[in-house]
Amino acid sequence: MRVLIKDSFKTNLGEIELTVTSESEFQYVISDNLKAENENYRIKIIFLDLNKKIIAKQVEISQGWRIFIEKKSNHTENLKIFCKLLNNNPEINWDYASGENLDSVVIENDTEILHIGTEDGDAMKFRAENDDWFPVRLKNQISLEKPITNYIDFGFESRIPDLAINEQFYLHFLISTAKSDKSDKENISTWIEVDRSKKELDEIENMRS
Repeated sequence: MRVLIKDSFKTNLGEIELTVTSESEFQYVISDNLKAENENYRIKIIFLDLNKKIIAKQVEISQGWRIFIEKKSNHTENLKIFCKLLNNNPEINWDYASGENLDSVVIENDTEILHIGTEDGDAMKFRAENDDWFPVRLKNQISLEKPITNYIDFGFESRIPDLAINEQFYLHFLISTAKSDKSDKENISTWIEVDRSKKELDEIENMRS
């Protein structure tokens, strides 16, 4: 498996890493660390700093990545995207924390809590039905039961569908961290931070431009 793009940032629980990989040997031109292109794909990643858009004051970090993929040929090339905490600390645990239109993992120890969130199958299906960076022809191949993105330890793995020429595909991963407060079981501030749709992120980006 060949790593095409890799990016990361540090949190108090460890390093969050995003990688885009290919199982093929097609030659890529890497224009910078967040862009890659070959005869089959054009891949662009935008690092998203949402620290000025934090919803809850308890949150310390709200960041993530937006991934835009465009197919340039009809050749098959298997792409995978991973987003996870690089962890070798046995005191750090993870669990599922999904919600409506949201796949999420919660990662924590005694002092820190972190959520990684991304769209679930229903959210992607809705975009496919509206031709919003998900091919309409694949709308019946995506659902909660047939997801693109699956849980792995401390994060996610996304298998990009076999796109046809000129088709577009989008996904994002959002990360939010805060101090853990075991006495406040109702505090879901980091979960709320990662529960954002593509439309909401589009609007934030448009306000900045």
